[in-house]
Amino acid sequence: MTAAVRGLLAGYDRNSGLTGVSMVLGYAAIGWIWRRYLDFSLGIDWLLVGIWVFMTALLCWGIAPRRDLVRAAVGLAGGLYIESWGTVTNLWWYFTSERPPIWILPAWPVAAIAIDRLSRALDVVLPEEDLRFVWWGTLPPFVVTMVIFTLPYAHEPLTRLSWAAMLVVLVVPGRLRQDVTLMLAGAGLGIFLEYWGTSRHCWNYYTREIPPIAAVLAHGYAAVAFQRVAAVVERVLEPVLGPSVVPRFR
Repeated sequence: MTAAVRGLLAGYDRNSGLTGVSMVLGYAAIGWIWRRYLDFSLGIDWLLVGIWVFMTALLCWGIAPRRDLVRAAVGLAGGLYIESWGTVTNLWWYFTSERPPIWILPAWPVAAIAIDRLSRALDVVLPEEDLRFVWWGTLPPFVVTMVIFTLPYAHEPLTRLSWAAMLVVLVVPGRLRQDVTLMLAGAGLGIFLEYWGTSRHCWNYYTREIPPIAAVLAHGYAAVAFQRVAAVVERVLEPVLGPSVVPRFR
């Protein structure tokens, strides 16, 4: 067994089981509250099941309560803004025509924590190399891609505000390796999330693509943006609560 595999397995402990049970109960509660949108007449959607099983496994790995709570809060706030931007401007819309739908918002903190976990797992398995070229080959090109994708909605104030926010994330210094792992983790998970959502027409983009590449990559860039905000929050809390401890499993 390699050191990387041992490091990954070390992320699971007895708290993981309790977290898993709590997550399943939470999913059940959300499903019950919004049961009117569930239709099992066509059978089980195995892609959706696989996505949530994988995300639950991520949430049960490397638990860091304070770090997780900060990212859940930032993910919820960021998700509310992103969903409002997209649905108010008609960049995308949901089958319920809500702007935005309340039921989609709990997915954002879950995804924020899951992507943070996946990023940390990538940090374990990726070699200790200089990732500067990967950073320049992913983050700046994404900003260009997203600006082009949203250009038809440039007249919307929320679109211009989102462009400004993307530029701020790009120029505000972060940890280069962490930026790369977050971008890769978010985009990797985003492939499955966006394919599921657009192929099932739970949501649709104005281009009708299944899915648009910009939307897939946006999950990674959003994760980088959330990390920028979370880092500020943690610095504000540090004098009161002490430094945030991040488990490492190398």
